[in-house]
Amino acid sequence: MPVTALAQNCRLVIDEENSSVVIVDPGGEGQRIQRKIESLGLKPEAIWLTHSHLDHCGGVADLLSSYNIPLVAHPGESLYRSRVEEIGRMYGLPPGDMKNCPEPTQMVTGGETLKFGGVAFEVRFCPGHSPGHVVFYNARDNFVLGGDTLFAGSIGRTDLPGGNHELLLESIAEQLYSLPDDTDVLPGHGPDTTIGVEKVSNPFVRAL
Repeated sequence: MPVTALAQNCRLVIDEENSSVVIVDPGGEGQRIQRKIESLGLKPEAIWLTHSHLDHCGGVADLLSSYNIPLVAHPGESLYRSRVEEIGRMYGLPPGDMKNCPEPTQMVTGGETLKFGGVAFEVRFCPGHSPGHVVFYNARDNFVLGGDTLFAGSIGRTDLPGGNHELLLESIAEQLYSLPDDTDVLPGHGPDTTIGVEKVSNPFVRAL
């Protein structure tokens, strides 16, 4: 569900067998996300962050005020989490939609395995868009929650503080293009794509 004026794709990963949900990158409008969860009759199990730019973590505080659940994120982005409201004002965003984000209760840096609904999600470290960016890969169901690394026909911007263009290209080539071609890429903005499509058509980084 896209949230805030920045149209960030908050993802609800649902285990239909027991109606539980992991909330991925709740970038703002936390109360709206909560209403959606409750309308579907879901029980939140955790919040996972691919990274901690304001449009990916601005809704965490509201959700954690209602749900006593773990927050999973990289330890290297605490400065972003602490400045959500300040940066939002700098961008002229409506006050209240995004709030400063608490620190994670579970740190991930890449190489970990997260379990949800009996399914393993592999954490892969993909810096470049931000210094602590990770992605979550589900091999069984063949998709990756890619945050702002790889988009349909594009890549994450690297002109923000902490961005590194060459490092982002390296992360995509090594950590994403090593996945099967039919892997669905669920990005933080815009439409979904697949690894195979981007390998042959992405103008920024094509497979060697």
